[in-house]
Amino acid sequence: MKAVILADGKGEELLPLTVRTPKAMVPLLNRPCMEYTVELLKQHGITDIAVSLEYLPELVRDYFGDGSRFGVALTYFEEQRLSAGDEKNRQSLAEFLNDTSVVIRGDILTDCNLSEAIGFHRERRSMATLVLSGDESRLQGLHVWTNREGNVTGVAEQSVEEGSFALGTGIVLIEPEIFSLLEDEGELAEPEQLVHSLFQQGIPLSGYVMKAYWSKIHSLMEYKQVQCDLLDGKVDRAIPARQLAPGIYVEGDLAIDASVRLEGPLLIGKGVHLQTGTSVGAYSVIGSRSVVAEGSALTQTILWENSYIGMQADVSGSILGRNTSIGDCVLLGENTVVGDGCRIGRAASVKAGVLIWPHKGIEEGATVNHTVIFGNTQPRRLFDSQGITGIGNVDITPEFVSRLAAAYAYQLPPGSRIALCACDHPFAQLLKHSVMTSLCAAGIDTIDFGVGIAPQLRYGVQSLSCTGGIHIQMAKQHGEKQVTLRFADQDGLPINREMQQSIELSCRQEMYARSLGRLGQLHVEHRVWDAYKQALFMQVDGGTIKHRGYTVLVECESRFLLSLLYPLFTELGMTALVGSIADGVSSYQADMGVRLLQSGEALELFSHTGERLTEDQLADLQMIFSETRSEGTNEARFHPKLDAIYILMCIVDYLCKKELSLADLVLQRRAALRLQ
Repeated sequence: MKAVILADGKGEELLPLTVRTPKAMVPLLNRPCMEYTVELLKQHGITDIAVSLEYLPELVRDYFGDGSRFGVALTYFEEQRLSAGDEKNRQSLAEFLNDTSVVIRGDILTDCNLSEAIGFHRERRSMATLVLSGDESRLQGLHVWTNREGNVTGVAEQSVEEGSFALGTGIVLIEPEIFSLLEDEGELAEPEQLVHSLFQQGIPLSGYVMKAYWSKIHSLMEYKQVQCDLLDGKVDRAIPARQLAPGIYVEGDLAIDASVRLEGPLLIGKGVHLQTGTSVGAYSVIGSRSVVAEGSALTQTILWENSYIGMQADVSGSILGRNTSIGDCVLLGENTVVGDGCRIGRAASVKAGVLIWPHKGIEEGATVNHTVIFGNTQPRRLFDSQGITGIGNVDITPEFVSRLAAAYAYQLPPGSRIALCACDHPFAQLLKHSVMTSLCAAGIDTIDFGVGIAPQLRYGVQSLSCTGGIHIQMAKQHGEKQVTLRFADQDGLPINREMQQSIELSCRQEMYARSLGRLGQLHVEHRVWDAYKQALFMQVDGGTIKHRGYTVLVECESRFLLSLLYPLFTELGMTALVGSIADGVSSYQADMGVRLLQSGEALELFSHTGERLTEDQLADLQMIFSETRSEGTNEARFHPKLDAIYILMCIVDYLCKKELSLADLVLQRRAALRLQ
């Protein structure tokens, strides 16, 4: 026995899921539909299989290969070449079909007893036997009438005759002699066309009515229902996963945080991370390497692989393609379908039944109540007040930063030098090397400052006369690692809005700089922190601070930031206590408390009594030291509003000189402002 699997369907009825995925490769419980067909054939001893391809054939070939991984032997034929009259390809197919063969669609799901059907076919010595379904509730399919002897008496696309009928399932058993009767071997690509052709030629046909599960998956609703049927055990197909609890199927490794609620039946793929407080309802399927962030709820939802669901999102009865990203607090209505690679912004609302074509971007806070086929694939703005931010390896990937760096290079004059710096997180360092590679490929020289903080980059850009710089920071935000890329101009300041817009335009229009005539040079400069520290010492009275013996309670996320502060504080005779401000500054007997934020660019200050300075009070102190900067000196390389360490040292220096507490300084400034 041999078989021909028809894997050439485009699957228009499953759009937008099938825009870039052949219907035979659409996943059912995280496995391609065609894999169930291969498994069925092997179960009944049929291992020599031809596969007819047309739409995106490479996707089928790449996944199944020669079939050895599945215990079968696969040979591929392209249906377009058959129809076009490629004699060599037609002859090869004719030689392959030298035995009784099963012609079966690769985009159906069935647990048909093929052995019984083959026995029926051979018993009647039929030239061709149609495998039929007696389930008349399924209206889609070829209508076939048979007599008591099992002979086919009529075929039609819809019911036009009286009497009961059966539906063609897309499975036909044929003898090799039938090949010579076909006017066009391309007719094999459509079982309905094959049956019509044979019936019109008067060739006797048999009809075997199976008592088994069958679905043509002819709509998005049926696509969801098929997976419910698989989870309910209505299909005689094993689910290759372990059960954590009855009906809770898990493939491979799984990360589950506290307070996760699971309601079976459901399937969770390999490498999935369910964060604290998530809820996954019955009949949900989560693709491999997907993340469901804190507090989100999924109900009867199908996620394809590598999808991301943001915090507090509500996804009900939806289907999401691979590599999709759903922002925080997004609401997806019932029967929403989102294509591959889409990005839906925070707090957006997508109404029930909306279809979104692949690689579309929905802006933050948008309400979508109609199908989205055309539109921009990227948000209008990449930059926010901090720079460019997003979830690591979801929004901000090595591929993304490589394109972003190329768009940035497009704005730079030849011979530019860009400084690069990143925090100590391995992923941030990886992104830095992606940026470095892309800039060098565009002919831009780079200077690697190594591991560091944003103020260190801003200082180094000026001191080394760079054209600009990029700092990459990872910070934990509500359970996820958030990446921030900060761009600096030649003065170490944030790039202006005009430059931001130019970079965004280049990204959208894919205007990238590339150069083979001159590749950029990479330089390594890891002494920037030492230079920054020495310049900082010149701005304060070290002797006075040492005499005072100042103690500061420091709270910050990065251990690296603390490791930078320790030698600085030690050299100035200061004591750094690491702890939580919430525990109370006074309980540590510290002179002040400081919470460092945004890679050392921002801070919050607390007096010895634990009172937090307001934003206005802090801004007032920053303004004082901004106005007293001495242009043309090293001090000009510090930015009080973007350098928390500098402003902290200036305040400590002032307090020690005046023998004041932070609370006293605030009172003085309040009185001075009243007099003004």
